[in-house]
Amino acid sequence: MNPNNDTYDYQRHAILFVDDEANSRKYFKRLFGSKFWILEAEDGVHALEVFRAHANEIGIIVTDQRMPNETGVGFLSKIAADYPEVIKILSTAYADIDAAIGSVNQGGIFRYITKPWDIPELEITLRRSMEFFIVKRERDALLGAKMLAVGNVLLANRLAAFAFVPVCSSIPSANAAEAIASFVRLAISSPDFASEPKNVISTPDLAKLHSRQVDLASLLEKELPRAIGQGSYDQRVDHLAGSLRAAGASNVSSNDEKTELKADTDPTPSMLQAILGNESTLETSRHAMATLAAIMSIYDAGYTVSRKRAATLQLSISPRMMKETDSELTSGSLVAKWLIEDELLVSAALGIL
Repeated sequence: MNPNNDTYDYQRHAILFVDDEANSRKYFKRLFGSKFWILEAEDGVHALEVFRAHANEIGIIVTDQRMPNETGVGFLSKIAADYPEVIKILSTAYADIDAAIGSVNQGGIFRYITKPWDIPELEITLRRSMEFFIVKRERDALLGAKMLAVGNVLLANRLAAFAFVPVCSSIPSANAAEAIASFVRLAISSPDFASEPKNVISTPDLAKLHSRQVDLASLLEKELPRAIGQGSYDQRVDHLAGSLRAAGASNVSSNDEKTELKADTDPTPSMLQAILGNESTLETSRHAMATLAAIMSIYDAGYTVSRKRAATLQLSISPRMMKETDSELTSGSLVAKWLIEDELLVSAALGIL
């Protein structure tokens, strides 16, 4: 079998070679430097520094066992838990094989090689190890993409359930789905969200997902009639301002025309976390659904809510441009239409996870 397989790019990821003998490092690089990307370290302590500086680039570690300051297994054991995917190969003298075998689990060692090296065999080992690392990383990326798609479906269904609340509860509420999309966009446009999205959106507890969904939908069912019952457009804007204020927004104010709302602090990212089913207090959940209901009431009045680019929370409220076909659809049909067509919501609100 030909050991040279051009299917793989063997220099896409680095090999970290650790040995306290300078001649060994020079010899290893001369043998394999043209075929692989080689990084070097002179002992376990130095290897840890090099690894931390290149952790995202290293695919294989080949380390000697007997070294001053830190043994090879000692170094590998410090990174095994956080970087289990990196291929770890222990190089050891024949007399140390028993000790090396006994330490395999401690460092998560993939294979050990004995000194003096069998050069052709070592090259095959390095090639196969790099191939294994590349294939495993590609598999993990594909699996991650599939899990992301599953998560997006779950979250899309959660948002859809909120859109159907007024339909199932016989609460007159026009454009409910668009209002929910607007709420999500307000939160993901926040500077706080942009700086640390992972702190805002995390994987929900699937065991509690259904029960939290029922609780949140029930809260929305209670809050929506109160918001829509405000009557006039001005009253609904004031109700939205009050909801934001209760949720933690400070110094909330509106202009005379009720076309802008401003606040010095922004509670929308934490409220988004609540409506997507992540752990949050009952108080935060109530504020989230009250604010969502207030935004739905604005849309019901024939207006839209968007966010201006600013360091603080600044909302713009403007008349909604209704499509001709919308007037021919029932509220339930509008929700179904939104679920099919609103790709912007899915890509922007869910694709960031």
